[in-house]
Amino acid sequence: MKHSYSIITLLFLFACIVSVAPAQKKKPVATIFKPVGTVDYRTGDGEFVKAKPATPLLAGDVVRTQENSFAIVKFLENSIIRIQEKSEVTVSGEIAKGEFSKNVHLQRGEVGFEVKKRPNEKFEFSTPTSVASIRGTGGLLIAGLDSNDVLILGTGSIDFKNIVSNTVYKVKAGQTAYSMANGSVKVQESTPEDRRLLKKSTTDSTKKEESKPEGNNSGTDSTKTDSTGTDGAAGPLKVGLTISAPVAKEGQDLVLSVEVTEASVTLDSLKKSGAELSLFYRSKQDQPFKMLKAQFSERSTKFTVPAADVVSPNIALYAVMRLADATEFSAPASSPESNPVILPVQDGQKNELKIPFTDPSGKKRTMIIEYK
Repeated sequence: MKHSYSIITLLFLFACIVSVAPAQKKKPVATIFKPVGTVDYRTGDGEFVKAKPATPLLAGDVVRTQENSFAIVKFLENSIIRIQEKSEVTVSGEIAKGEFSKNVHLQRGEVGFEVKKRPNEKFEFSTPTSVASIRGTGGLLIAGLDSNDVLILGTGSIDFKNIVSNTVYKVKAGQTAYSMANGSVKVQESTPEDRRLLKKSTTDSTKKEESKPEGNNSGTDSTKTDSTGTDGAAGPLKVGLTISAPVAKEGQDLVLSVEVTEASVTLDSLKKSGAELSLFYRSKQDQPFKMLKAQFSERSTKFTVPAADVVSPNIALYAVMRLADATEFSAPASSPESNPVILPVQDGQKNELKIPFTDPSGKKRTMIIEYK
C-alpha cells in the first residue's frame, strides 16, 4: 500500500512539473516602448493593467488604447508599430523551421507600422476581415472603417488578402487598398487625404507627447526620460563597446572579451535593464556569422570561439548589446555586420623534422623535432 502512495505522489509531482515548465519558457516578443495617455495591456486571461515604458509583451498579449492615447510597440528586431487612439491589438510571435513569424491582430482602430526587412522572418497584420503579409514596409492599417479595412502604404509592397473571398492583391508604395466585408478588394492611388492620415499616424505621437502638461501622470511616469533612456536618465542612452582579443592561433580556442568602455548610465542600471550581449564571428567571408550569447553582468564579458572555428588567415567579429526594449549598441558602432573587426589568425601548420632511427631493442622509431 505504501508503494502505491509513493507511485501516486511521484506521478502527481511529475504532472506539476510538466504543467509548469512550458510557462517558464515564454520569452517577450515585443516591448511597449512608449505609452501615452490611457494604455492598458493584458496577459492571457488576466485583467487589463496600466502599461508602463519598457513593458515586455509575450505572445498573445493584448494592448488597448483609449481616447487621446497611443502606444509605440517595438519588436525584438526593431520593427515598430504605433497603436493609435481607441484601438486594440494582439501581438504574437513564434519560431518554426528556422523562421521567426510575428503577427499583429488589429481587432479595432488604427496601427501605423515600420517593419524591418530581415531574412528568415515573416510579419503579418490581420483584422477580422483581412491579412497583410509584410517585409520591409511602412504604412497605416485601419480596421472596421465603415465595415471595411483600409491599408495605406508609404513604402515597400504588401500582399493584401481578403479572408472572406481569399482574394489577394499586391499593394505598392503610394497606393491605398480597401478590403470589404463582402469579400471584394479595391486598390487605387492614395489620395491627399490618405497621405494626410498616413503622415498623421507618425507625427501625432510626437505632438501629443510635447503637448502634455507637466505633472500629467495619466499614462506615463512623471520622471522625464528620453525614449532610449533607462532608470530616468536624461538624454539618449549611450553605450560604447570594445572587443579585446589575444593572438589567435589556428585550431585553438579563442577567448576574447567584450567590454563596456563608456555608458551614460551606471553598469548596475544596464544590468537591471536586462541587457544581453551577443558576439558574432565567422572565418570565411562566404559563410553566415555564428553567434555566442551571454547575459550582461560585468563591465567585461568573456566569450570562447571554439577551436574548430578558428581558421587562418583571419576571423571576422562584431558584438551587439540589446536592451529589453530592443535598443541596440554595437562594436564597431556603425554597420557592424558589413564592417566587422578583422582579427589575424596564425597558421597552425608546424615545421617538423622527422629523423628515423633504430632503438637498442631493434625497433624502428621516428624522432620529431619542431622548429620555427
